Amino acid sequence: MTHFNDFKVASAFLTRVRVKHSDDVEIARSARWFPLVGLLIGFVASSVLVILASILPFKVAICLTLIFSVFVTGGFHQDGLADIFDGLVGGWNPTDRLRILKDSRHGTYGVLAIVLQTLLQYVILSSLQLHVALIAVTVSHGLARLVPLFLMRTKAVPGHEGMGARTVDKSKRSDLILPTVISVLLLLIICGLHTLGIALALIIANLIFLKYVRAKIGGVLGDAFGAAEQISEDVILLYFSIISYNAIGISWLI
Repeated sequence: MTHFNDFKVASAFLTRVRVKHSDDVEIARSARWFPLVGLLIGFVASSVLVILASILPFKVAICLTLIFSVFVTGGFHQDGLADIFDGLVGGWNPTDRLRILKDSRHGTYGVLAIVLQTLLQYVILSSLQLHVALIAVTVSHGLARLVPLFLMRTKAVPGHEGMGARTVDKSKRSDLILPTVISVLLLLIICGLHTLGIALALIIANLIFLKYVRAKIGGVLGDAFGAAEQISEDVILLYFSIISYNAIGISWLI
């Protein structure tokens, strides 16, 4: 029952769907279910895309699907992306950057980050064939939500007392095993050998991101988890764009 409650907590945490759960709430423990919740979000979003694409122009269907995804998730990870860009780009020193990160309001850099990131996803998805876009949407939502679990195993911002820091303190290495194994197996089934390419792209992108965050504020916090998820979605979509545009081993998609 504990595992099922953790799954419900993860669902309530990552979406706007009202999910009843017990008072036993531990985000660090529930995080193991993030990729599965993401996969369900991706599956629902891709289903919406199929329906919309049958009655509307493809680009309009893509736009409405992205809006639907934001509606379901409440722009949860986009908020982290905006905060990170506001703080890390706009701040002059670690203290100033952390001050900006604590501010719930978004500045120029944060707004630009959300707008450009959404534009990038729209352009990529609208350039793909429908069946490729469906796979890309599903995989990106599911796999990108595995990334924050690895960041939770890294060093938090010294002296920071936010939820992200508390999650880092309570995160266990064993919590990575189940979601990683399940994600890899599903990815192998869906993407075959492209699993290696996607994994490598994600590792490189997030190592660069992690190094950047550490250099700016000395460690990770909750907003970094959201930003990493959004960056990972973009990396996955870009990977699908590259192999589709260059026809690199995509016979499995036809």
